[in-house]
Amino acid sequence: MELIRSKIEEKLAQKIPFVCYAKPDSNQVIGLFQRSNQNHNFDPTAAGFCMVSFEGNTQLFIPESDTDCYFETFSAKDFLWTEVKPEFESDAKVHFESIVAKAVNAIEAGELHKVVLSRKEMHSFDSSQLYATFERLLALYPTAFRYFWYHPDSGVWMGATPEQLAKKVGTTVKTVALAGTQVGSLESLLQWGEKEIREQQLVTDYIVSSLTPVTDSITISEPYTHQAGSLLHIKTDIEAELNSNWEAVVKTLHPTPAVGGFPKSVALQFIAENEGYDRRFYAGYLGEWNKNFGTYKSGDSDLYVNLRCMQWENDSLSIYVGCGINAGSIPEKEFMETVHKAATVKRAL
Repeated sequence: MELIRSKIEEKLAQKIPFVCYAKPDSNQVIGLFQRSNQNHNFDPTAAGFCMVSFEGNTQLFIPESDTDCYFETFSAKDFLWTEVKPEFESDAKVHFESIVAKAVNAIEAGELHKVVLSRKEMHSFDSSQLYATFERLLALYPTAFRYFWYHPDSGVWMGATPEQLAKKVGTTVKTVALAGTQVGSLESLLQWGEKEIREQQLVTDYIVSSLTPVTDSITISEPYTHQAGSLLHIKTDIEAELNSNWEAVVKTLHPTPAVGGFPKSVALQFIAENEGYDRRFYAGYLGEWNKNFGTYKSGDSDLYVNLRCMQWENDSLSIYVGCGINAGSIPEKEFMETVHKAATVKRAL
């Protein structure tokens, strides 16, 4: 992908926004490179690509009207894949387990039903390896939405997320409820425990209740096991017909209990008071807005939750990982879940 690689290097040097991405199960890489260095405000009536923070207060936008679009086919190279040993710092383990224990106490006291807690790991990283890391993400996680984003207001973000926030095709809205995690493959699947089943059902119920006022004809699949890299999750597909505007649907869904918790306001307050860092764009969302750049069909949107992601800034790489906490959560087990999720990202480094 020499053309896209050269455009990435050019725009990084010029500090001009761009995004390159591949959709799940696709080897086509789409590159949207902004022509000017203008900082565009998000316009819900325009077509382009958006990147929205977890709290929703930062909305970055690359509009189609100021964009050159490139397409290249990606061919998986013979990378030397290495298994990443689960590694962590003891201080990080102690801190995370303490806030998990605090969350479990709050849940048992009836203050909330679920909260998603996260942490970040920081590593030194040479910027000359950014493009190679993107190539490895493309090859390693073909079923994920893989992307490489740059904007002067956010820096570089990169990831391979397994979770769709919502997709609009014509008047049809599609989304998923994804929760519960175990390490392994479909062939080695263990039984799902009550904790994981309950966690995923909570997400499904929230999404359906959120969609009810703004959509019609909601259909829900049976839960099934979905593989994302070396991790397994419980997934339910949900589909409905719009009876409101698309922006209202997105605002209603984000953040779902899969990244925030339930009740939403109580969970978000717990996160703000206890995590001890700013999530920024982690667990926010990104994707095509009012334009499918793969088919060039106007009006369609394709948004993903920003999970399994990393941020590069000032020669430092931050990897963001989290897990859902509910009644019965065991702090050490939850921490190790984040360690395994971090390892899926580190495999691409």
